[in-house]
Amino acid sequence: MAKEKQQTDDIIGGSGRWTAFLSGVGYYKLSVKRRKMLAYVLVGSLLLHVVGLLFFQGYIVMTSKEEVVTVFKTPPPARTYEPRKLEHKVKLQKRQRSSSRPAMMPRMVSMKMSDLALPEIKVDPKLIHTTFQPKFKAVAGKGMGAGLGTGYGTHGFGAGVSTVNFFGIRARGERIAILVDVSVSMVEDEMGGVAGYMRVKQRVEKVIDALSEMSMFSLIVFADAASSWESKMMVANADNKKKAKLYLRPFNTEGNWGLSSGNIRSSSVGVSAAGGTTRLDLALTGAVQQYADTILVISDGLPMVKKRMSADAQTAHAERMRQWNTENAGAMTAWNKANAAYQASGEVTQEKVWVPGRPARAAIPAQTGRMKEGQRPRAAQPARAAVAGHWGTVSRHTGRGHRPGNRPQAPTMPKLGNWTLADFVEHLTLLQDHLYKKKGKKAPAIHCIGYQIDKEGSAFLRKLSKQYHGQYRRVSRLK
Repeated sequence: MAKEKQQTDDIIGGSGRWTAFLSGVGYYKLSVKRRKMLAYVLVGSLLLHVVGLLFFQGYIVMTSKEEVVTVFKTPPPARTYEPRKLEHKVKLQKRQRSSSRPAMMPRMVSMKMSDLALPEIKVDPKLIHTTFQPKFKAVAGKGMGAGLGTGYGTHGFGAGVSTVNFFGIRARGERIAILVDVSVSMVEDEMGGVAGYMRVKQRVEKVIDALSEMSMFSLIVFADAASSWESKMMVANADNKKKAKLYLRPFNTEGNWGLSSGNIRSSSVGVSAAGGTTRLDLALTGAVQQYADTILVISDGLPMVKKRMSADAQTAHAERMRQWNTENAGAMTAWNKANAAYQASGEVTQEKVWVPGRPARAAIPAQTGRMKEGQRPRAAQPARAAVAGHWGTVSRHTGRGHRPGNRPQAPTMPKLGNWTLADFVEHLTLLQDHLYKKKGKKAPAIHCIGYQIDKEGSAFLRKLSKQYHGQYRRVSRLK
């Protein structure tokens, strides 16, 4: 113990402050053997870290230098001409530039028939040379060959695609059908009258003017019927645009109200209709038959297309009528006899009555457009002259017996109502399957404008546009 204490004192005395610090942390409290072992571990760890650091630094430096690969690219061979071919080409160009006018052969021509026979004149043909040598300047450049490809009906490069602004709706297509409602309701006072409808037609004319001259288009009007300007799509050149606009302008002007007949008939393919008003079904039929890829519709009301009774329903109604006639045959015979006896029992007298006059009246067009469910459209009425009041006579029957009761009523035809959106979709689907699928065409996009339209009609056109990937917009008034 004395020896170890002496060594400790020697170390502490020889190392100064550093040994004092180590002794404070307990280092010198360890045995000499443990202190040596700890020193070996520290030195070995330090050497291991230094070797590892040098190894990884060298690896990083060596891997950061990428191998540069030299690539030699051979330029394409220059286009050269053989000496003889180049000389021949140069000579040919010089001769073409210095060529003279074509050679002419002198001849005698008799301009008038004559009895005198002219002697044959033998002339040696000689070439006439001239010193005139036109000089042509070679011009190089790029251009477009017009050829015969007009781009009509294109489906490749899109040269015939038209982009139009249809009352705020941006539409594109190569074969565009414009469907315009010409019902009398479009010129009612609350709709802006004739002046308001004139602005509608002017806006449609702008749509026609904006069509690309390499696209195709068609114009169809509809009311109680539907009529197409042409039976097929026409090229949208300046002349056809002018003709289409002239076709639209007379509608709903004085003496030409609405449309009661047209050249578009119901198709044998599709849902059958039994008439109606605002015949959008016929207008769409005409557009699909012309293979339109974009259909633009403007209307002011819900289409009132009447459903047609199916063959089974007609058979069932005929059976009901046969059964009713069988059951009521006796009642009908008795009523007819009672009515005949009543008519024979009395006499007919003539009475003098005052017939009031009536004022003159202008022609009344047929009622089309918006109507309530079950309401019948008003028929067109001609103009009538004024009639003054006068005395007239009327016939009256004075029967002596009892008047028979009401005649037995047979069952009436069932009311089928009007087409719904489902009927329109079914109709167009059948037409497209018959026409478009044969040519590998897609269903057309339908864009609709509701011009001052009611809520029910607006909802219908909105759903129709959505069904056929189109847009819908309601227009309240045009300025």
